[in-house]
Amino acid sequence: MMKKIYDDSKNYTCQVIKLPPKIPIKGLDNLVYVSVQGNSCLISKDSPEDELYLYFPCESKISDAFLRENNLFRNFALNSQPDPDKKGFFEDNGRVKALKFKGIISSGFVIPLSSLDKVVTNFTLQVGDEFNEFDGVEICKKYIRRTNPGKTGFTNPRTKILDEIVDSRMVPEHPDTSHLLKNIHKFSLDDEIVITYKLHGTSARTYNTLVKRKLSWKERWAKRFGVKVVEDAYETVACSRRVVKSVGFEQLPNKNHFFTSGDLWSEWAKKNLEGKLNKGEAIYYELIGKTYSGEAIQHGYTYGFNEPVCYVYRITNINVDGIEVDLSWNQVKIRAEQLGLKVCPEYFKGSIAELFYIKLDAAPEEDKISEYMEEIFDFELDKPSILDSSVVEEGFCIRREESYPKAEIYKIKSKKFLEYETKSLDKEVKNIEEDENQNSGETSISESSV
Repeated sequence: MMKKIYDDSKNYTCQVIKLPPKIPIKGLDNLVYVSVQGNSCLISKDSPEDELYLYFPCESKISDAFLRENNLFRNFALNSQPDPDKKGFFEDNGRVKALKFKGIISSGFVIPLSSLDKVVTNFTLQVGDEFNEFDGVEICKKYIRRTNPGKTGFTNPRTKILDEIVDSRMVPEHPDTSHLLKNIHKFSLDDEIVITYKLHGTSARTYNTLVKRKLSWKERWAKRFGVKVVEDAYETVACSRRVVKSVGFEQLPNKNHFFTSGDLWSEWAKKNLEGKLNKGEAIYYELIGKTYSGEAIQHGYTYGFNEPVCYVYRITNINVDGIEVDLSWNQVKIRAEQLGLKVCPEYFKGSIAELFYIKLDAAPEEDKISEYMEEIFDFELDKPSILDSSVVEEGFCIRREESYPKAEIYKIKSKKFLEYETKSLDKEVKNIEEDENQNSGETSISESSV
């Protein structure tokens, strides 16, 4: 038996869990909620507590087959037993939404593990197992709202012309950030961490890195006769989250951009980083506010800025072999200041034990790390943004320094922000990160045996 996790859906797997304690909801007799990795999930009051369950995170898409065979579609005609009295609450797109009900923001879906019997046979699973696909049957994946590629206009970065100019090892994407509470078992009280505020804009990255030179005709002839020719040179490469936009601030061919004003990423980098980066240096940052022509970078989240504002969250050095090494957070702050840039606002820096002492006035206990973390973030993420009180805080990033060559970074999002995202998707509000992700390349798969 094989379980598979899609590379673009690592944060959107279903996971086998034990049922957490049931929490009553005032005014409801038949429903309670449980907290799974910081997410509230509504379930029946009579749900057996000795069974295992499947947990699906917010903004995952549950497969049509799973929903159909478990009669979970709202449109009962789509269910295997089309009975109006046995319909579910999922729309045709199978999306897990963040919805507010009786004061509770439900941001996940929980169902007995036995529901898997309807689509997969003869399986053995245990608590902690997670997957997008099981024995060749897709169960869930990241939800992506389909848009018109002709309008978003992103070019796949893995095109032949790009490969001829830039080695992908020299312009690595920032890795997807895993959920904190899903990985809390990896932490101990002595771990040194940095917690920064997560900002809602567009991710950007700029490199001073090795690219292929355009050889003169003399150099091409010399190369044919075995003469050694210098083929690489350091050049500034500007990128969005997924797409290489320009080399030497010259836009690559066949590139359209999300904003009507054009290539924000190269424009900002040229104004602020041209000639400033060391050879092999890479800067990863968030651009928030508005474009230079006045478009909101993220609808509803300009934070009161009328131009693009940069917040750095990571700086690295990449050697000639494409090996990337992170600067420590203290070094990131020093280097950002040298470049005249801000870093993402810092919430806490120190050990996890110190975090609990300072924020909770609680004696640190190893077996309460998850409980205490959830308590802290439940409180902090119920507040307005520290940059703009008119919008809700998006979340936090938690960075652990002890790993090499790259720091480990995890995230936790506000339930109120998840609700905001759900409403935005329902209204089909354009989102630069979402639209770019779905047009950036092919999905790859990692496999493991069960």
